[in-house]
This record gives sequence, C-alpha cells and structure tokens, in this order.
Amino acid sequence: MMPGPLIFVYNADSGLAAALFDSAHKLLSPQTYACNLCALTHGLAGPKKQWSAFLKTLSEPPGFLHRDEFLKLHPGFLQTTLPAIFQIRDGNMEVLTDGQRLATLDSMQKLIALLPKG
Repeated sequence: MMPGPLIFVYNADSGLAAALFDSAHKLLSPQTYACNLCALTHGLAGPKKQWSAFLKTLSEPPGFLHRDEFLKLHPGFLQTTLPAIFQIRDGNMEVLTDGQRLATLDSMQKLIALLPKG
C-alpha cells in the first residue's frame, strides 16, 4: 500500500506577528530557534527552492500546520515534541518523526532522506 499524505507541523504559531518574530529570531539567534523543520526548509523569504522542488515530487500534496492550528485540530497529540512530521496511513495519523529527531538534522538532504519516496 502506498503511504498517505504527509503533514508537517511547525513549532511556531500562525499569524503575521508570529512570523515576523520567528524570522527575526532565526536571523539573530539561529542556534536557539525552536523549529528546526522551518530552519531546514525555509529562508527569510519563504520556502527554499530545493524544498519546494522536493514537495512537487510527492504523490500527494502534503499538509502544513503551525503549532496552534495543529493542537486545536489534534489535541490527542499534545505529548508529541514539535516540530513533527506525521503520515496518514489507513486513515490514521502516525508520527513519522518528532522534534527530538528533527533537532539532530543539520541539512535539508538529511530531512528528505527520512521521508517516504513517491
């Protein structure tokens, strides 16, 4: 059976003020920035070209949520360390990788290698 869609959850809240704060934090103090998923896949102006190109290779469009949006929709995952990547399998959402694992990655290539192909 083919894997279902991926859901990427950032360890950042939604909204313009949060986005501006996160961009400043990423620029001024990248070593303490709490969302390695964002740090690996986004620059200051938005998604990195290589990341956008990779996402186009997926068989199904992925979902993207911020921490506040995700926790409202899925309160049962409160214990999951964010950021995290989830996968829908047989109608169930499963943790593919969590914030602890994502924090160990130092390149987008290593992130992509963790994800299902196709």
